[in-house]
Amino acid sequence: MKLISWEIKNIEAYTVCQTNMSYHGYDNEEVLQNRLSLANYLNTDLNHMVAPRQQHTTNFRQVSIKDGGRGMLSKDDAFENCDALYTRDKVLWLWTFHAVCCPVLLYCEDQNIVAAIHSGWKGTVNEIVGKVAKHLISNEKCHPDSIYAYIGPSLEQRNFEARDDIIDLVKKMSFDTQEFYINHHDGTYHLNSKGLIKQQLLNLGIPNQHITTSPYCTLEEKDLFYSYRRDKSQNRNITIIRLKG
Repeated sequence: MKLISWEIKNIEAYTVCQTNMSYHGYDNEEVLQNRLSLANYLNTDLNHMVAPRQQHTTNFRQVSIKDGGRGMLSKDDAFENCDALYTRDKVLWLWTFHAVCCPVLLYCEDQNIVAAIHSGWKGTVNEIVGKVAKHLISNEKCHPDSIYAYIGPSLEQRNFEARDDIIDLVKKMSFDTQEFYINHHDGTYHLNSKGLIKQQLLNLGIPNQHITTSPYCTLEEKDLFYSYRRDKSQNRNITIIRLKG
């Protein structure tokens, strides 16, 4: 197990590499042992962790310590049809699963809130990251200047080949997206998904210097990350975050 950290004050945040953490069709007992090992490494337990059952939606929800353990022993009690979680509760780890898709973490310093977001291409074109951040600003009173964001390991533009079915949706996003895809005039494009996510945050007034974008490509770094596009594996990486107690 290898952990890549996002270094930011008052939180802990990691991408967990080389270890499958998803009950997605393989050896669930092995996955459970992997989760227990991670919890032990982080000096916590599964009742202080929560995971959604992601389905490429823009649905999100607030969770608290009373939700701890949901989605940990089985996917059956995970929050259904949900692709982002946020919390004010300290020492509650929020999980997001990814392989090709992009994990995004938010930390609102003024309101002491953290969020974990799953943004695949469907979530990206439907602007899930912007919707979560806007909700935190409008409904949880987070000031944009106090928000920090981490755009995690995922498919880099040079490897994100897309066609008109995706690019047509990109063109319908709420801002000018022309700079985020390269047209190769043979029916293919290369899409900068991380850039689209970052722009959603910038459009809400979150400072550029508060946004960290991981340089890792999950397709290329086969010794670190699972990638469905590369090997058709159902295994998943996780990116996790918690407020420090």
